[in-house]
Formats: sequence, C-alpha cells, structure tokens
Amino acid sequence: MSKKIAYKAKNILIAVAIPLILYIVLLLAAPQAMGDTQIFGILRQAMLPAILAWGVAFACKLGLWHFAAGANVITGIILGAGIANRLGGGNALIAISIILMCTLIGLLCGLIYVWIKVPSIISTVGCMLILESVSALAWGGGGVSVDKSYGIFNGNVVVIACTVICCLIAYFVYSRTKYGFNLKAVASDIKVAEQQGIDVRKVKVISFVLVGLFSGFYGVLTLGRSFVQNPTTNMGSMDMVFNAIMCFFVAAAIEKRINLIAGVFIGAVTVQLIKFGIVAIGISGQFNNAAVAIALLVFCAISSESGPMLKLRSKLRVSFDRSRA
Repeated sequence: MSKKIAYKAKNILIAVAIPLILYIVLLLAAPQAMGDTQIFGILRQAMLPAILAWGVAFACKLGLWHFAAGANVITGIILGAGIANRLGGGNALIAISIILMCTLIGLLCGLIYVWIKVPSIISTVGCMLILESVSALAWGGGGVSVDKSYGIFNGNVVVIACTVICCLIAYFVYSRTKYGFNLKAVASDIKVAEQQGIDVRKVKVISFVLVGLFSGFYGVLTLGRSFVQNPTTNMGSMDMVFNAIMCFFVAAAIEKRINLIAGVFIGAVTVQLIKFGIVAIGISGQFNNAAVAIALLVFCAISSESGPMLKLRSKLRVSFDRSRA
C-alpha cells in the first residue's frame, strides 16, 4: 500500500514539476517581472483556458479536431446573452442562457459531424465558418453587451468556484461514468470498441455536447471580463481553440503519470507561463503562439514513448550512472 502511495506521489510531483521548473527558469531570467505574488496571477489566468480545454479534451481524446470550439463560445455568448437581454432577464438568466445555447450548438456540431461522415477537421471548420457568419448576422451584426453588474462573474471567488465545479464535472464524467469508460475504449481501439457493442457515434456526439457545455461556462466568465462580445469572422476564433488543444497536448503527454483532467490544468498553467515569459523577457507578444507550439513540440517529443526517444533516454541514463560511479 505504501509503495502504491509513493508511486502516485512521485508521478504527481513529476507532473507538477513541469510548470514549477518553467516558473523558476523565468524567475531567474526576469526576476523583476516574475514577482513573489505573480504566480497567483498566472494561476488565475490559467483558469479560464483550462475550462475550455476540459471540454475540448473530450473531443481530442477521440482524435477529433474540434476547430469550432471558439466559434461555439462566441456565437453562444451573442445568441444566449442577446435572447436573455430581450427577455429582460438579470445576470443569472444571461449566464444560464449562454450555457444552454453553447451546449445546443455543441449538440448541433456533433450531429452534423456524424451525419455527413467526413473527417472532423473538415466538418468542424465548416461549422466554425457557419457559426461565425451566424454571430455576424445576429442582432444586426452588432454583437451583444451586458450591464456592468455582470462583472460579478469576473470576481476571483466566482471564477475559482466555477473552475473547481468544472474540474469536478470533467473528472466525474471522464473517470466515473459509463461514457468515460466508452470514451477511453474508443480512443484506444475504435474497432474493438465497436465489437464490444459500444455506440461510437453516440460517444462522439456526447463529446461534442461536452465541448459545448464547457464552452458555455467559459463564455459566461469571459463576458464577465469584457461586458461586450463582438462577432468574429475569417477564422478569428481559432486562437481559443489553439490554446485549448495545446493544454490537451501537455495533459496527454503526462497522462500515464496523472489523470487527464488534472493534466489539462497543468497544461493551462504551462501555456500561461510560456506566454507570460515571452513578454517578461522582452519578446513581442505576437510570438506567443509560435513559442507555445515550439515549447510543447519539444516537451511532447521528450515525453514520447517512441523508439528513438527511448534509446536516447537509455543512453543518457547510462551516461549519468557512469558519471556518478
């Protein structure tokens, strides 16, 4: 029993060490920018991306590229908040309306994907373009705005509470439900899963619905920060998707050591550290995505179980043992 606990503790420490080491490196490289309390700000900034990434992770785990997640957020905010405003509702109705609208959009994207039977990258890009057009046409193309009192959803207590709730929902769905079991089975081998009687189409549609649900929570908190949501066209919503997928890549790379859901938050913190570090050391923020992509490609390569990487690790281990001797 003690060995099992020690093994789990070791894996958790290794997973947490990724952002911790990165923070220490940035602290040494830019001590003035990385103040003692800056880590709390970075953790706070990582919460919203983690919420969206938890939803996207359910699709990515199946090997589906959900490029419509960002458009799902924007369109859900514009339609949901717009409907709530016209009903004369308060902040609670606006938040509920956004979540319901985003979830409905996620369901429609999932049904379109399974009906037209084309690769996810094609169907979701198509859905993204349609959703961006819908958001640009809704309410005369002016987007949506809410009263300043809606800023309550940007308070630290609300954001932290919502993040914890979303984390618990994601963990329960992924680790404790029949859908979560089926998801892992389909992700492991889709043909074997079908032979076992798993409805693969249903699993995929539920994954899209979950993307919509978490997009809704993300949209509620995002609107609380800006009070305004303008429509986005020409694939402008892709940036949100890119960040969410990067978080999943980190989580997938360390999933053997820690639960995927916890790994997603570690990925979100890692991505935010890289972005903050780019600015802290004086590099233009325009290189954020490029820096994140390069860093995560290196990280994923190091974490890979491929033959060349296993041989490299073995050689390094032998060299280290010899140097100690």
